[in-house]
Amino acid sequence: MSTRVIRRVGDPEWADYINFLGLPHLGEVRSIDSWCNPHAEGSGNYLLDCLEQVEDVLYLLPSPKPGQQYYLLFADALKTTIPQHHPRLKWLGYDLSDETWTSSLLNCGRWEGILAPIAQRVNQYGLLNLEDALMAQSLLVEAWCNNPHAFVTIWALFEMMATRIEPI
Repeated sequence: MSTRVIRRVGDPEWADYINFLGLPHLGEVRSIDSWCNPHAEGSGNYLLDCLEQVEDVLYLLPSPKPGQQYYLLFADALKTTIPQHHPRLKWLGYDLSDETWTSSLLNCGRWEGILAPIAQRVNQYGLLNLEDALMAQSLLVEAWCNNPHAFVTIWALFEMMATRIEPI
């Protein structure tokens, strides 16, 4: 879990970034990749064993600036089950990243060839549904000729809708 900056239309380099991805319809991106969504000042990534630990971690994170930042909760989609309809979570979608958390979807250039139709189905945040994420995971290694960014984990991404209560 971390506090992240939202990257969107109007940001410096946005036009070049969207052209690099070949996704001109996107208005913003959300990602596990800290280049795509930088950590807010004072934030890092905190690992949770369960959702019940969220309250403890919120006190370690900077509060997001409304409309500019958000609490990102992410989990390995194939190893962890987090309900998409949890009352404190806003479902964002699935991202794919290598072992360095570089998003193969949002930070490795335009998806071409067999991957192009999958990339064109990203949602409003530049993320995939599970079916497309699984398909991409199965195709990336061959499509990218064993490039290290092709060996990916599928991440489920959520925006945490919690507001921490500041101590008096």
